[in-house]
Amino acid sequence: MAPGMGIKAPVPRTRTGCLTCRARKVKCDEGKPDCGRCIRLQRDCKWSTPPAHMLATTSHGHGISSTSSLPTTQQLALGKTRIPKDSFVIEFPNIDKTTMPYIHHFVGFCTRFLAYANDDEGNPFKEELVPFVTTSPALLHSIIAVAAGHMSRTDKQHEVKATKHYSMALRELNTALCDNSVAKQNATLGACLLLCVYEISHSDRGLWLEHLKGARDLILHRGGPKTSDFLTRFFALLDVSGSLWAGQGPLLPGNYWLEDAPTLSTSPKQIGDSPSSAEPALNWPYYDPGGVMTGEFHVFMIFMAKLSRLSSRSLVETSVEEQIIIRQEAIGIKHEVQMWWQNCPSMLRDLSNDWRRQPRDTKLTVAETLEAEAFSSTKACMYGCILFIHHIINPVGEEPTPPEVSEAITQILDIAAETPEGYGLEMGLYYGLFAAGASIFNDWAVEDTVRKKLKADTRIALYHADRALELLEILWRRQHQYERKFDWREVQQQMGIHMVLAKDWGEIDRTPQPDFGKMDRNEFKGTGIGVKNDGTDKATILLLGGTGKVARRIAPLLSVDGYNVLIASRSGSSPTSLPNTKGVKFDWVDTNSYDNPFVSLEEDGEANEISIEAVFMIAPPVLDALPLAERFIDGVIKRGVRRIVFLSGSIQHCGDGPILSQISEYIKGKGRNFQTFEEESKNSDPNAVEWTILKLSWFMENFSEMHHLYTIRDENRLISATGKGKIPFVSVEDIAHVACKALIGWRSDEFEKGLMEKELVLRGAELWSYDDIAALLTEMLRREISHVGVEEEEIVKGMVEGGVEEGLAGFLGELEGAVRRGEEAWLGGDLEKIIRGRGRGVREFVEGCGRDGVWDGGCLEEGIGGGERGGGLMIG
Repeated sequence: MAPGMGIKAPVPRTRTGCLTCRARKVKCDEGKPDCGRCIRLQRDCKWSTPPAHMLATTSHGHGISSTSSLPTTQQLALGKTRIPKDSFVIEFPNIDKTTMPYIHHFVGFCTRFLAYANDDEGNPFKEELVPFVTTSPALLHSIIAVAAGHMSRTDKQHEVKATKHYSMALRELNTALCDNSVAKQNATLGACLLLCVYEISHSDRGLWLEHLKGARDLILHRGGPKTSDFLTRFFALLDVSGSLWAGQGPLLPGNYWLEDAPTLSTSPKQIGDSPSSAEPALNWPYYDPGGVMTGEFHVFMIFMAKLSRLSSRSLVETSVEEQIIIRQEAIGIKHEVQMWWQNCPSMLRDLSNDWRRQPRDTKLTVAETLEAEAFSSTKACMYGCILFIHHIINPVGEEPTPPEVSEAITQILDIAAETPEGYGLEMGLYYGLFAAGASIFNDWAVEDTVRKKLKADTRIALYHADRALELLEILWRRQHQYERKFDWREVQQQMGIHMVLAKDWGEIDRTPQPDFGKMDRNEFKGTGIGVKNDGTDKATILLLGGTGKVARRIAPLLSVDGYNVLIASRSGSSPTSLPNTKGVKFDWVDTNSYDNPFVSLEEDGEANEISIEAVFMIAPPVLDALPLAERFIDGVIKRGVRRIVFLSGSIQHCGDGPILSQISEYIKGKGRNFQTFEEESKNSDPNAVEWTILKLSWFMENFSEMHHLYTIRDENRLISATGKGKIPFVSVEDIAHVACKALIGWRSDEFEKGLMEKELVLRGAELWSYDDIAALLTEMLRREISHVGVEEEEIVKGMVEGGVEEGLAGFLGELEGAVRRGEEAWLGGDLEKIIRGRGRGVREFVEGCGRDGVWDGGCLEEGIGGGERGGGLMIG
């Protein structure tokens, strides 16, 4: 049954099972003296004739309803749901009927992917945990939050439910923790772990780790981890897999997830040890009856834990001696992994990647197929671990790539290519795929393969790889831009990307830039002008229009690579999140502010000169812009600026537009007078300044920021005077990367002189009309978005009413007229040559904004759960 489509009718049930099974509302096979379920779960099987007054037949005669109620003041209606593929019914007395689709989705879908892919029969989450919703409000609301969060990926109407119940779960969990006996219950620990799942699968915040720490404290409060407990096993999977991405080791010491976990009197399990005869058989998931996959993977988790601890140390211990020790330990872990793999059962170790296509006399059963899928997943994780080990040894590619790294990448990609999409099984590949993506250097083919595989269908997996792919996209772009290898862990820290990648678990702007204009004023640090470099010796670069679409995306690119960045704006604000970055007050109409970027005021009041190497320049926002631009250009050249990158336009019939064209010519030297420079000029030849003119098409981000955001979101329409004209829309993200290259003097084999003294035309690779955009938005948002055509005069009138100078508004209105006449319908340009690939496409841009809820409107309930969108990720 599809998510949220209703509740299956109950089926006839027996009333003569053992008391133990009936207490948990699960089916009993009535085996005596002990039933099969109690034997399997090692429970005391008790028998007795059920008291008649405990049962009450419903009016339809299909089910049983309990007279118990939730420990809340609200009286809720009766609901029930049937566990798919099982012949027993879980009843939920006093549950609001409106929440039943979410509970059904959790039982029928979410539980199957919480820990292991397609984990259906005998799943302890649905058989042992779900029944406690009748007595645990915290668990009930956690379950609804997780289910609604997943359903919201395809239908945003569930977003409010998810956020609301997440908040209610937090409140109820806090209440439960006040009672010592309730705090020790499985329902309380389960609720805490599900909140962790919610944050991983539904948010881009780092709160998953806080919930996981809470679960750790609950486990310790219960007497410590019990290796036979399914919740402890689930905690261990989250803990160990998440520790690598959290930059720390596991939250609990030792190998506590192993069946023979060390105690005061026993030593830790060693590689190659045989399981103890006293160990209980591993029978979860059901398709791993011999415990081969789970048993071997639990041993493999030892190496994952060691690796996460070592990775954390390698980022903070920077001395030569410490790095030598870390390298030796990494090599030691690699040898342990290789020895473990050689000792693994042949059915796991020798499984061919193309096992699905091999001829066989008898078709594999479902369980046998899922077991083989799990073996493939484990194999991919093993090779991913090898890649991570080599990354610790050689994080930025200073040494030649060893053959085993290439072999590991090949094996992971082969497994991924052979794994069909559609059953949630691809979740097990994420760990290895991310490792492969982080290990390559400027390999377009592998990047494309990893990108396609990590873009899993969110309907078939509880967890997703959005954050992992986001990190890889930033990493790949940076490596292409600077033509050197980067450490993905440092990029992750710099960009603040929270993610979890775990075995067997299941756009947003791909370069997440801080929106300076929307930051709370408490996040700003005054208006200091001086820039502290924190030890770097790289140049200082000035960005005009520092809070605008382009400049605010350039700033992080320069900052994380060690450049000093001055963000010029009228407020002079600077974000705390970017290192080596300061705000400076600058206003085009106040010519006295033109000197501000070049002067730093010390605490004693003394003014020091700042040397600026390059300037990113935009045009003054007035019709008569040339005089102001000339004065600024003359001043920066006089002060020794070596390079100017100017943001212009791509109108064909007049160069780059009448206003921008004049400024471009002046930057290139036309009309500049030597006599205007005083003798103390730091440039002996004022015309020797390097320049790059960026001639841009229209921004995709006009639809997601300011220009059209509000009419799309609130009125379901686009308003323009562009008619049927087409535009090669370009992403601001791609523009920022080109501008960054020009500012730092980037060069390559193809661009031996870099981008200096070039007028670069930056266009998208496709032509789109506003009608086309409206149709695409309608398709993606699943609501009608219309393009309303108006005359240029109406556009001009609206801008004038908004405070734009009338002459400038007329010019801007003429730009839409030019589109209508077909003057922007051009393809080609320089973008693809510079970034070495097609830029971001319009469809990709709209899909990313749609996933982030950019056009969803302010429908979220205020004050509930923060309302963040996006998603953490699990890789397994």
